[in-house]
Amino acid sequence: MIYQDKPISQNAAKKQLKCRQGKDKVGEITVTNLLQQFRDTLVEIEDQKKQDRKIMLEQQAMMIQQSQEKQELNMIEKEKQIMNMDISNLDPISAVYFQNRQLEIIQKRGFNFYLT
Repeated sequence: MIYQDKPISQNAAKKQLKCRQGKDKVGEITVTNLLQQFRDTLVEIEDQKKQDRKIMLEQQAMMIQQSQEKQELNMIEKEKQIMNMDISNLDPISAVYFQNRQLEIIQKRGFNFYLT
C-alpha cells in the first residue's frame, strides 16, 4: 500500500498563499527600505561633497585675496623707497629714470601734478 498525500483544501491553499504573500511583502518592504536608505545615504554624500567644495573654494578665494594683499603691500613698500630716494646724487640717466618712476607712482596714486 502506497501512502499518498491527499490534496489540500481550498482554505488551506488560501492560507498558504497568504503566508507566502506576507513573507514576500516583508521582503519587499525590507528591500524598499534598504533602497530608500541607500538613496538617502547617496543624497547625504552628495550634499557633503557640495559643502566640502564650497568650503574649499572659499579657502582658495581667501588665499588668493591674501596673496594679492601681500603683493600690494610689497609694491607699496617698493614705491615708498622710490619716492624717498635722493636722486640728486645719481648719474643723469638713473636720475631721469627714477624721476619718471616717481611721476608714474604719483599718477597711479591719483595725484595729477609733476615733480620739478
